Amino acid sequence: MSHLKLNCVCILLCFVVGCTHFCCANEDSWGKDKECKCKNVEATCSGFNYIPKLPSNITKLILKNNILTVINQSSFMNISSVNIKKLWFENNSIEIIQDNAFYDFEYIAELRITNEKLLNITSLKSSFQSLTIGTIRSLHLEKNDWNVLPDDMFYHLSGSKIELSLRKNLLHKLNSSVFLPIANLMELQVEENEIVNVDLNGLRTTRFLDLSNNNIYKIPIFCNDSDETFVPQLKQLSLAYNAIRKISKESFKCLDTLESLNLDGNRFRRLDNNILASLHNLAKLIIGDNQQLKDIAPFAFNSSSLQKLHLYRNHFRFSKKKLKDKKFNPQTIFQTIPNLTELDLSHNHLNDFSILWELFASTRNIQKLTLVSSDITTIPDELFRNMPHIKSVNLEGNEIERWNESLFDNLPSMRELYLDGNNIHIINETSFPSNLFKSLEVLELSGNQYRCTCEIKWFLDTIRSTNLSTKMQRNWPSRYTCYYPEHLRLTLLANYFPSIADCNSLNIVYLIIITACSSVLILLFFVIITFQCQINFKNALYLFRLKQRMKRGYFSLESSDDYEFDAFVVYCDVDRLWVHGVLLKHLEDCNLNICLHDRDFDVGEPILNSVGKYMAKSWKIIVVLSNNFAKSEWCQWEIALVQERRRRQGKEVLVLVMYQQIDSKHMITPLKALLDTTPYLSYKEGFGESLFWTAVVKDINKPLDIPPTSIF
Repeated sequence: MSHLKLNCVCILLCFVVGCTHFCCANEDSWGKDKECKCKNVEATCSGFNYIPKLPSNITKLILKNNILTVINQSSFMNISSVNIKKLWFENNSIEIIQDNAFYDFEYIAELRITNEKLLNITSLKSSFQSLTIGTIRSLHLEKNDWNVLPDDMFYHLSGSKIELSLRKNLLHKLNSSVFLPIANLMELQVEENEIVNVDLNGLRTTRFLDLSNNNIYKIPIFCNDSDETFVPQLKQLSLAYNAIRKISKESFKCLDTLESLNLDGNRFRRLDNNILASLHNLAKLIIGDNQQLKDIAPFAFNSSSLQKLHLYRNHFRFSKKKLKDKKFNPQTIFQTIPNLTELDLSHNHLNDFSILWELFASTRNIQKLTLVSSDITTIPDELFRNMPHIKSVNLEGNEIERWNESLFDNLPSMRELYLDGNNIHIINETSFPSNLFKSLEVLELSGNQYRCTCEIKWFLDTIRSTNLSTKMQRNWPSRYTCYYPEHLRLTLLANYFPSIADCNSLNIVYLIIITACSSVLILLFFVIITFQCQINFKNALYLFRLKQRMKRGYFSLESSDDYEFDAFVVYCDVDRLWVHGVLLKHLEDCNLNICLHDRDFDVGEPILNSVGKYMAKSWKIIVVLSNNFAKSEWCQWEIALVQERRRRQGKEVLVLVMYQQIDSKHMITPLKALLDTTPYLSYKEGFGESLFWTAVVKDINKPLDIPPTSIF
């Protein structure tokens, strides 16, 4: 009898265990779209209108794409005994979360509520009282389309220590006093909202603050009138991809603890001297994707604490013309950063040999240098002699063909070298010192234009006889192909086997003789041509010199880089709403710097003087035409200035936008003359609007039809 009871108990246990596994792995048997998937301690359930039973070992529950209108304590009755530590809601059509919802889960450390656009925020606020303050560590409230937070949103989280994310909502203002009840708000993420104004008084414990991808147009204020900081523990700050135009040495006052600052994707045109003066502990600065940047002051990055500087994708021209115009100083730009160990200048223009040398003359502590796609053709022979501690160099995507064999001598710390995507034809025994091959851990040479001739035999033999291929990442052999000769193009180098007979010394002697004879014949040909066609030769020489001078500072067309603004807008004040709300938004989203009289003019200066002054600072003039414009005497005066600019620089300087068709009774003679001689674009909302904006942007970027001029 005892054996029978034991067997019954065993069968019952097996049934329970089997049932539990079935509920997680085979939920689709309850309905075609119902499914719970379990992996280790994580369960993801979709397609339900209730929360199903789960195995007891589950600690992370993701409820995604369900229909769970109301969440309360009874909603979790099937899993009330499961020790849930991470609870995620995503797109469940939740409307109400009641104040007792989480009472059964005293160990919840992470709560995510994402894409619940129907959720009543007041009910969510009340539900926080059922969370255990001592265990909750992470709260993610994302993609819920919230415009504003209640002042007492986190009242029930008083005393907690959490990381908070409000990413991808629709917040227009960040009022940090709402976070005051949270005793220790370690991290706050509010990127990808629509924030314009920021009040930081309430973030005294925050160490990481992300304000990226908003509409912030000026640096927030970090302290009160008594210079008492709002963020005494802030270490990392991101203001990336906003609309900030200016920074100065006063911008970051009261950020003594800041270690990392990200200013990617803003609209800086100039970086003034000592912009980091207040940041005594700053170790990392990122200012990339600022394609309007035209001017870097000589001591802009003056900092004794800065170690990592990223200036990538600014398309800044480190050219002799900009040097002559004092737009940067190659000798001082990095000289005032004595502890700089990491520098990224990728996707700028560094094609001047002498400037490249001057830029890095004072960077002795550099360990990692990244110069990807920077138009580099030649590397100065002594470049790395000034970098005795260099560990990693990335020169990917440039125009490098060859270098002096001494370039990589005496670099015992070098571990990574990237030269992929250049114009390298041959790698031979003089390309790299033998000790560098031994010390390198990564050598990337893929994507170059290799010549499959005897000259590359040494390189192939070395790969086949050593472990060099293990240092060439995953691109060997697939991205190492022949470029020349034509019959071997796209053949893998790994499949090219030049024989010793093909590359013996006799063949080399023949090659030298043929080359020498060909050189003599070519020289003789040019001598004869010189005497027989002197006039044509002089003309050709003149054209050649002209092209060389153009490279050194002669330009056939005036450039928008020579102007402070891309365009000046002439419009009637009655049309202000459309100009500011529609026209300006579209153009500035295309990284164009637009000048408006009521925003950019100097305070206190007569407007008559300012109009002419700022028109002269602008590459193009946009005229917004309408009935209101035609009736305005002030606009008629501005038309006279516009006509004068047109006479001097041609019709391409004007971009005429017909915002509203002008009635014949309002058509004045100067305006009619302008329209008769200059093409214009007509605005119409709706169908075809995208084509209109494309045409406007292209018209602004179109070069002026001006004869070549010399800058010397």
